[in-house]
Amino acid sequence: MAESQLLCLEDGLMPPAVPESRPQFYYSEQQRAALERLITDGDGAFKNLLKDENGQDFLSAREIKTITGTFVKYPSEEDDGANRGSRNDSGSLRSTYWPQMSDTEVPPLDIGWPSSGLFKGVTRVSVFTHPPKENSPHIKEVTRKLIQESCKVVAIVMDLLTDLQILRDLFEASKRGVPVYIVLDDQGAPLFLDMCSRLKVGDRELKNVRTRTVKGVGLNLSVGKIPGNVHSKYMLIDGDKVMFGTYSFSWSSSRMDRNMITVMSGQVVDFYDNDFRQLYAISDKLDLFKVFHISKPQTGTVSRAAVPKRPEAATSRFQVNLGDVKVPAHKYHKPKYLLALGQIPGRTEPLQDFLNKMEPPDPELEPEPEPENPAEELENLTPVPSPPEKKQSKKFKTLTFSTKRWKKGKKDKTSDTVIEESAANPSDDASKHTLPRDETRDTLKKKKRGCGCLFKKS
Repeated sequence: MAESQLLCLEDGLMPPAVPESRPQFYYSEQQRAALERLITDGDGAFKNLLKDENGQDFLSAREIKTITGTFVKYPSEEDDGANRGSRNDSGSLRSTYWPQMSDTEVPPLDIGWPSSGLFKGVTRVSVFTHPPKENSPHIKEVTRKLIQESCKVVAIVMDLLTDLQILRDLFEASKRGVPVYIVLDDQGAPLFLDMCSRLKVGDRELKNVRTRTVKGVGLNLSVGKIPGNVHSKYMLIDGDKVMFGTYSFSWSSSRMDRNMITVMSGQVVDFYDNDFRQLYAISDKLDLFKVFHISKPQTGTVSRAAVPKRPEAATSRFQVNLGDVKVPAHKYHKPKYLLALGQIPGRTEPLQDFLNKMEPPDPELEPEPEPENPAEELENLTPVPSPPEKKQSKKFKTLTFSTKRWKKGKKDKTSDTVIEESAANPSDDASKHTLPRDETRDTLKKKKRGCGCLFKKS
């Protein structure tokens, strides 16, 4: 047995009874026994038991009708034995099984969910009613506007979802690529499927929709279980807004019932984010593709795009033929991708034709054999005569000068400027062509500054 069950068997560990006058009053053993009498023997036995024990009738006529109509019995021993026999034959059931964790996987939010944990700002509240107040939209308009403006995620927990306009908005959001998660009450799921069939939904509408059902807490008795319902009604938008209230997404609720909804944004949205994750984890899958017999779209790994085969080379490996037009190969196909595709470019013509076109090597251009003794070859080297120097023209004279240097406001001594004349005999005396210092300075002033060489006609 579990540790909690063993503790309950020990004496002195039962909590003291809480009187009905205190706010902490929640559970009564007298009421549990009366419910079992109601289920097994009927309404008359239920009231007689309460009268004999001086108890009050705590159930209304509507509650009695609901409990007796929704009560579910436990499987009989014969059915349970048959199930156990089939499981023992397969070897999947052990005599003792007390798991510390659930053996079922938690359903993932596989189509996307916005990150939480960040500060969402100051909480802001807007309240809307039906019938609407002055200068205020009705609750259905507020709901549809939130769905149509969503861009990240839409998560709904609802007891009844049968409004055709709201359903169409949800499927349009799915077609836009917005993830749509719907958690419905188990008893309202058949009505939801009936309205979806009227819309004739297809794979495009259901691609980004995940629907699940959840039951209420219920009450376990010795003879069976009384199921409960889901009365939570809220909708998360993009992880930063939440709409909750008494409004069920049905035509009658938006037209005939009095309802109130509250739209909130800010840090309080994290509470609804966590609550939706918990309900989604304990819910049961409702496969819409299977219900409506629609094939699921392919969601496997992305296949590599087909690359067109490279045409044969025209006149060069850097060109390709596209009809009568020659296009550079780097603009048609990147060669580095050929290695990944296994299409390594090679020679387009046959090997034998390529060998026939090859010319024999010229024996004169063949390199000389290397000498056996390199030292002897170095000693026997003959000097190569230097080419004759080219004679310069006599038309121009070259004037070479040095720049002026100034330091601390005084002129430095400059070297004399020499004019070298190109003549046929290089051995002539260069001193004949030397100009005086004053004449050189006057010539430089007439020319532009920054010129290293000065040419003058002879």
